[in-house]
Amino acid sequence: MNKKLLILTLGLAILGASCSKDKTQKDPDVKKITDLVIPAGFTWQSARDVNFNISITDTRFQNKIHVVAIYLADPATNAIAIAKGSATLADPFITTVSIPSTINEAYVVKTSPDGSSVMEKLTLTSTKVSAALSSVNKDNKLSLLMAGKSLMSTEVEPECKTTTSASNIKLNSSTDVFCFTSTVDLTINVEANNGGTLKINAPGKTITFGDNFNHTGIKVFISEGTTVRFNRDLNIKTGEIFSNSGKLFADNLSSGGSLINNGEATFSGSNFNLNSGSELTNRSIMVVQSQNPSINGLITNTGNMTFNNVTFNSGSTLNNYCSFTVNNVLTVNTGALNNYKLVQVKGDTYVNSGGTINLFDGAMHQTVNMSNMNGVVYGRGLAVSLFKTTGTVGDNVVNNNGYFKGALQYCGTRDLEVNQNNKKHFSDGAIKGCGVYIVKDDCNTLGNGVPPVELKPDTDGDGIIDEQDDYPNDKTKAFNNFSVNYHNGGSTIAFEDSWPLLGDYDLNDVVLTYKHLVVTNAKNVAVRIEGKWNLIASGASYKNGAGVQFPLPKGMATNFKSSDGVSREDGHDSLVVILFQNARDQQVLWNTMPNQSLSPVKTFTFSFDLTDGPSFPALGVSAFNPFIFNGTKDAIRGYETHLFGKKPTKLVDKSLFGTYADNSLKGPYYSTKSGLPWGIEIPVAPFRYPYEKIGILESYLKFSGWATSGGSLYPDWYSNTGSDFRDVTKLFPAVATGN
Repeated sequence: MNKKLLILTLGLAILGASCSKDKTQKDPDVKKITDLVIPAGFTWQSARDVNFNISITDTRFQNKIHVVAIYLADPATNAIAIAKGSATLADPFITTVSIPSTINEAYVVKTSPDGSSVMEKLTLTSTKVSAALSSVNKDNKLSLLMAGKSLMSTEVEPECKTTTSASNIKLNSSTDVFCFTSTVDLTINVEANNGGTLKINAPGKTITFGDNFNHTGIKVFISEGTTVRFNRDLNIKTGEIFSNSGKLFADNLSSGGSLINNGEATFSGSNFNLNSGSELTNRSIMVVQSQNPSINGLITNTGNMTFNNVTFNSGSTLNNYCSFTVNNVLTVNTGALNNYKLVQVKGDTYVNSGGTINLFDGAMHQTVNMSNMNGVVYGRGLAVSLFKTTGTVGDNVVNNNGYFKGALQYCGTRDLEVNQNNKKHFSDGAIKGCGVYIVKDDCNTLGNGVPPVELKPDTDGDGIIDEQDDYPNDKTKAFNNFSVNYHNGGSTIAFEDSWPLLGDYDLNDVVLTYKHLVVTNAKNVAVRIEGKWNLIASGASYKNGAGVQFPLPKGMATNFKSSDGVSREDGHDSLVVILFQNARDQQVLWNTMPNQSLSPVKTFTFSFDLTDGPSFPALGVSAFNPFIFNGTKDAIRGYETHLFGKKPTKLVDKSLFGTYADNSLKGPYYSTKSGLPWGIEIPVAPFRYPYEKIGILESYLKFSGWATSGGSLYPDWYSNTGSDFRDVTKLFPAVATGN
């Protein structure tokens, strides 16, 4: 039976989230597929090729190889990478990945030679994506540092109730939410004695709080791009919240509440006081120029924080997870100065009686001088931390009761013995030494020591550590790269076999599923390809054959192996693999009729090595050209049907182009004048195709909306199982193929 095909390259079934469409748009009421109005440029693809360019800025291992893996789901959910390759400081990992239109984000993981890894989630807003990966996660520097530790969460901003641009603002109650906007620099006066929320959003402008700022229980949010200055000191009372995502400038600070900085904050006055019960969270850049700040509350720093001087009083807490710098003197009177990354003191460190500096899991404290130590420096966790002095170590360090403890190295300009002058200077594993390797990264810009030449085993010596090498005992191979939905059945291709005539568009004349594996070496060169194809249905009387063309010179493929009947075809410059010559010889029954027995699914496999193969960026995984050909008595091999826009092979009968319904001479190859295809690929398997003589519009109810919108609406038309998306009574039951 004649059929007009669409091959469907659909999206990964992993996805399932349906896209909601604009409710103001009405689905087209189209009965025949030939009546669809197809937008110019629509290619009938349910997936798009995305080019990734992933560079490395991690300098810890010189130019050794890092492994980059790309996932279409969070790796924490046990997802499998679809693309994998090597990158160095000099050479990025570049690849092209076919991604279903229903997927709008990807996860990139970089694994270093020591086995440590970082991840970045990328939003797929275009077909070209670039990222530079360092040694810490860009989206969340804490992810590798903070397992099991809780931080103060970001205060959720309430929705606006009142919008104003007035310079005098009065909030009357705690439920008031005022949103202030301005297109000019402005000084404002604010009264909020009964609480309420003030949101300031004036990008590119400077908003100054005037002398009249009266408040109790207020919450203030400063938006990104907005600059806010305080004429008077910033006074944050108990229970109040100031959250800055722009630029904040004030002279002095007195806080009993909560200050959250997500942007840039500078305090230039002589007083900076965090009272007991107050919280300061810095996630970006904060500079405190006060000469004598007094800290009695909690500071949580995940960004870059700089003080001229700072004293942490008894009962105060510092949780530092990134870079904390003191230009002059750091005085520690608290037992909770907790450093998970880098504290750098460019002057003097005092650890007084009752004071403790806690260094966690490879943290580093570097000070120029250390004049007094009567407290404890405690290395906590499994990884050894470092306390380092580069200047003077005073007599009070030698003669006082302070000591180093735990998983810690002391690297100093003055020698300290374990017991000296009847004082115990080291205990519980702490030692003298300067060799501990401390990672240099975005937070710790100093680092220490030299990384081992090889931190993880590499059995085959190809530069890829075994735990990231898919072939750890074969130097010629390193990485597996998978076609769409490989581990969940693969993709489906459905053809109409009537080209150059129109078909009935039930998309079941030839239904194939496939999965491809491309193996690359440590230099991201393709060295092997493996394919598995299944014939699911052959809903036509024609003797249709099927083949796959690869963008490779035919002589490049060596060691070709295949299942019975699969062969390479002569007459081509490129590699063309014929899966079968006649679908009717493969399946007695069509697998398209209701209440009829099934013919078994027929499987066709092949593999070949590549001699002097192309780089993976040039090949990718989806760079192939599947087709069918009509081998009935009255037809010839030249009746060759491809997907929309795909070029024919050298064996096509060119005289057929432009005849009957074909518009290949004026438009894309294998398109009709109205822009219809003869084949569609769908990135799911199994795909429930329509019963015989049931058109795609009758069975998939959003197909017409997807097509007439150029793919912008209903990208999940094929996978959404809602009753408004499909009529299951008109769909052939899913045919299992096995993986």
